[in-house]
Amino acid sequence: MTQPLVYPLQWNTAQKLAFRFFFVYFILYVFPFPFEHLPGSNVLIEYYNNAWNALVPWIGRTVLQLPYEITVFPNGSGDTTFNYVQLLCFGVVSFTALLIWSALDHHRPNYNTLLYWLVVVLRYYLAFTMFTYGFAKVFKTQFPAPNLNRLMQPYGQSSPMGLAWTFMGYSTAYNWFTGLGEIIGGGLLLFRRTTAFGAVILVAVIGNIVAINFCFDIPVKLYSSNLLLMTLFVLSAEGKRLIHVLLLNRPAPALDLTPFRTTRRWRIGRLVIKTVIIGLALYSHIFDGLATTKEYGDSAPKPPLYGLYHVESFAVNGDTLRPMMTDTTRWRQVVVAGYRKYPSLTIRLMNDSLRRFAFEPDTVKLKAVLYTRFDTAHKYRLSYQRPDTNTLILKGMFRKDSIYARLKKQNIEQFLLVNRGFHWINEYPLNR
Repeated sequence: MTQPLVYPLQWNTAQKLAFRFFFVYFILYVFPFPFEHLPGSNVLIEYYNNAWNALVPWIGRTVLQLPYEITVFPNGSGDTTFNYVQLLCFGVVSFTALLIWSALDHHRPNYNTLLYWLVVVLRYYLAFTMFTYGFAKVFKTQFPAPNLNRLMQPYGQSSPMGLAWTFMGYSTAYNWFTGLGEIIGGGLLLFRRTTAFGAVILVAVIGNIVAINFCFDIPVKLYSSNLLLMTLFVLSAEGKRLIHVLLLNRPAPALDLTPFRTTRRWRIGRLVIKTVIIGLALYSHIFDGLATTKEYGDSAPKPPLYGLYHVESFAVNGDTLRPMMTDTTRWRQVVVAGYRKYPSLTIRLMNDSLRRFAFEPDTVKLKAVLYTRFDTAHKYRLSYQRPDTNTLILKGMFRKDSIYARLKKQNIEQFLLVNRGFHWINEYPLNR
């Protein structure tokens, strides 16, 4: 019978140096995980974030002497100047800790116990992160179907990130495929016996995400790269065994990473706690996914007047404007999109420039309010009429002018991306 392979009791110098650096670096990077999930931790986390919000701009200004002030803090982009400077801080702190730690503790033969607990933290961090992204794909809230504005946008005017979002959002099945890969890989990390299998899956899954983020200029490059680095670190404990199995065709005994012997009561207690944690994590992601789907999903309720409209006639201050392609005043198309709780209205002018507004229709009074999301002080109030199901008339004060617009609703099914569907048999490729 093959005996379990005990992790080496004597580490070489390179292993100890690398561990000291990555131990500090990963703890800094994932913090405040897992404390952020504890009740009453909001105040502590707020102090922690405020400290970085003050330190990072100071370092950028006084130490790095950047030519501009850091005023943009973490948001939908994870590749801001703030993120790069903070990552540099993590690296400097980790390297400094490495030097001090090495000077004070250079005789220690190994860090098996610390390695065990660091891998536990990274396993759970990666698993819960993969659950977040995976369920967002399964419930199709991260990549919704291309909306009307996207369908009307010229291909060449889309950003690389927008192109990737359109590609992903088109197919529900592909969302399920990629999402389940993240969920399954993350779920396998929650158990020691399947950690290696889960890490191998996630190396492929996260590696693909990193490639997309870099190749399509999606601003999650730093975060996804660090997730891949964590996965490779978790997998590194299995490195020799995988090389034996995959490359050298040799038997590989089980790896025993348990740093201590446990009692039966401890094992039962740990199993109960683990079951509760995993159960709560799955429940929260599924519950949030279902709730978010009702607001943002492909089948979420659409706003009143939803649709794509062609402007048949348009008048400003009583003067009807002819449809000239160079006109920067006359409307050409109107798109009412978004969701019932978050409707939007986009105006395409004759010269193809766009004007985007938040849209608040009142179906009782037959009135609507338009305003840009970053300028709520200036709101434009219009009234509307529906002579028939395909006609919409808008009139009122828009900016400083009185306008009248007669719109004709267009068939959304006209778009090939919408009506093409799936075909088992293709006599010829349809590549347009």
